[in-house]
Amino acid sequence: MKSLRKQLTLGLTLSLVGLLTLQWAVVTFTIDHLIQSQMTERMQQEVEALLAGVTVNSRGQPVVEERLITASYQRPFSGRYFIVMIDEAHKLQSRSAWDVNLPVMPLAVGQQQATHITGPEDQPLLLWGHGYRKQQRDITIYIAESLVDLQHSLRVFHGIYGALSLLGLIALLALQRWIVLNSLNPLQQIKENLARVASGELQQINANGPAEVMPLVNEFNRILKSASQKTKRSRLSIGNLAHALKTRLAHLQLLFDNDSRIGISQLRLTMKACAEEIHQDVERELKRARLMGDVYTSQQTDLEIEVPKLVATLQKIYSEKQVAFAWQHDAQTKLMVDREDMLELLGNVLDNAFKWCRGQVQLNISVQDGITVMVEDDGPGSSAPELDTLLQRGMRMDESKPGSGLGLAIVQDIVQHYHGDISLDHSARLGGLRVQLCLKPA
Repeated sequence: MKSLRKQLTLGLTLSLVGLLTLQWAVVTFTIDHLIQSQMTERMQQEVEALLAGVTVNSRGQPVVEERLITASYQRPFSGRYFIVMIDEAHKLQSRSAWDVNLPVMPLAVGQQQATHITGPEDQPLLLWGHGYRKQQRDITIYIAESLVDLQHSLRVFHGIYGALSLLGLIALLALQRWIVLNSLNPLQQIKENLARVASGELQQINANGPAEVMPLVNEFNRILKSASQKTKRSRLSIGNLAHALKTRLAHLQLLFDNDSRIGISQLRLTMKACAEEIHQDVERELKRARLMGDVYTSQQTDLEIEVPKLVATLQKIYSEKQVAFAWQHDAQTKLMVDREDMLELLGNVLDNAFKWCRGQVQLNISVQDGITVMVEDDGPGSSAPELDTLLQRGMRMDESKPGSGLGLAIVQDIVQHYHGDISLDHSARLGGLRVQLCLKPA
């Protein structure tokens, strides 16, 4: 497994090293180019000054006025040299070059040349020349200047600049390490919170992380909360089933303890009734499992897929009667609601409608400022006083039909989880019960 910290550190380190190296190369090149440009510009001006004082004598030799020959051109190996030439046989070289011949050649009129050469005493020189025409002759003038002092100064500059760049790199690496550690510190807190959630110390992740990570944390918290509520409902359902079975078994145990005072026929009838009730309790839980189907965790419910499957299951369960089912929805069929919650909600409401209807059930789902689910049937319905008690846990209006009275209570719990509300009323369209649910997912 790759470490995010190591990847960030390595990536930032290579980026900083590459950036500072590039910066050093650009600065070095720019300074060298700038200095050479200034030198050539100054040397060009000096060449033009020499050109003004150059004449050609009767022997065809170039002559320079004494006033233009400064002391630096007189002192041997001073590092400043000039050459005035007409051709190889007719040229004048400054005294500072002593008897060393610099490698030069005549240039055409208007031609310029700048090059680096090795001069007297192995001095590195910058040589700049230009071709002119004067007194009906082609004259080439060269100026050469030593780069020893300049190169020494550049080496000092490059050393200082390199040291400062290295110090800057070290400081930036320390800064980026501090930034990486502080940026990843919330992830460590999230990791610790996850461990505490796994150990049961926390129910939710309370750490605040980067904006890129918080959607993952929020989604994980949503799954934890949803799983907790589903577990609570499952435990409640299992508890109710266990309580119902325990009551029936206790009744049977009581019959066996007092069988001497009860006739065989009465005992058989009582045992048959208890067995039937146990069968109804188990069948109710199996029916609920069939309605839920193969449920997986998803924050999206596709009505086009889930509703037909749910209705097909209900029609098999209530195959003893022909139920005409119709449903409609607005353009949006994919709801951003937990799939298991939506299936349990629709399953309980539609199961109640299929159970009590005479032959017609209608479902209407719309998504406008929330999710509105309305289920109507053509069953006997309930009176207004009875409607207020239907949402109470375990309340049943008719003991003749199997059930636990928990369906609408479970629906109410899910609706409250989504900050919605539920209302029961008489269906003016079909004549039975109308259940309307309003959900407001976050």
